[in-house]
Amino acid sequence: MDAATLSANFEAREKAANELRTLAEAFAGKDMDATARETETRLLDSIADYDGRVKRGVEAIKSSESVSALMAGLKGTASASGKRATQDKLAAAADQLRSLGLNQSATFAPEKRAVVDTKTGKDVIPRTLFGQLLAEAVERSTVMRNGASLLTTSGGESIDFTVITGRASAGIVAENANIPESTPTTVQRSVGAFKYAYASIVSTEFVQDQALDLVGFLVGDAGPALGHGMGEHFLTGTGTGQPTGLLTAAPDAVATFAAGAKDVTVSDALIDLFYELPSSYRGNAVFVVSDKTAALMRKLKDANGQYLWQSALTAGAPDTFNGKNVATDVSMPDDKILFGDLSKYKVRLAGPLRVERSVDARFTTDQIVFRFIQRADGLLVDERSSKVLTVTPKP
Repeated sequence: MDAATLSANFEAREKAANELRTLAEAFAGKDMDATARETETRLLDSIADYDGRVKRGVEAIKSSESVSALMAGLKGTASASGKRATQDKLAAAADQLRSLGLNQSATFAPEKRAVVDTKTGKDVIPRTLFGQLLAEAVERSTVMRNGASLLTTSGGESIDFTVITGRASAGIVAENANIPESTPTTVQRSVGAFKYAYASIVSTEFVQDQALDLVGFLVGDAGPALGHGMGEHFLTGTGTGQPTGLLTAAPDAVATFAAGAKDVTVSDALIDLFYELPSSYRGNAVFVVSDKTAALMRKLKDANGQYLWQSALTAGAPDTFNGKNVATDVSMPDDKILFGDLSKYKVRLAGPLRVERSVDARFTTDQIVFRFIQRADGLLVDERSSKVLTVTPKP
């Protein structure tokens, strides 16, 4: 293979890789349809084919003396009259060699979204694992499951947001009178990328004997671990060394009630909480509570003895309280009730979900390590969209 053919194969490989990146970004965070999967498979196969061609071509050039002979021949034919032309040929040959990356320790492994063996670089689990894991992680996070806005980025550099803490107001102005100034109250905050990671360690026999469906096992183990780790911080994170959770960022409600208060006092406080949220946010707002608080809310009645809690009539649908969806989370403190529009909470997923496999880490015990890594952060970008009611201790 000559240098021109090798360069053409390398350019074709880069074109296919760029198409694959575009496809992955278009379906980031969601499952691909049948057409997209076919396209992905075709691109992966093309990249692997071009990688093989380029690798063989590079090895052929390295092992032959043709390049050295060419360079020596060009130097030997130099003369006073043709010195300029020869130097141009030498420079062109050197540029061509550099363009092929022969002096670089580049590898030509195909890009992958699936589990990758860190030793061989080969897929060991179907690519659908990526979508299954991310879906499972979202399902285990109350904030993401109930409408949080997802932002996916290729890297983890800090992103600045203007957080709204108050709105501008307008009023009637008399003729020829000065128009009063009113601007939204804002603060500048940023989101970064905290690394959430989990490793599953299984025996070689477990994998070889197919005792269980390996994909199902890993999804059932790692997905909840990632989802719970991120989801807990999206709710309760302090903002120091971890994301700033909703309970930390959302302002406290004026409404309050004491533990052990009468049902009518508790229901009144929850109705007050409902109306503390501006009407523009109430349409999408949900209650987020602990299981203990949900049990308390389930028993509350109105003045006519009707339960304010309505159980879902269809499987999978959420229960409602006073007409609004109720979500429970094990990370939610018993003395807090959150009511808000969770779409105003921005979840940033930095980089792809990394799923990698190693047979070397536990070599002496003949075990295989699967590790799962997702970088993420969260931020409430509109503090008017949520309120937190605190249950005071019983007097």
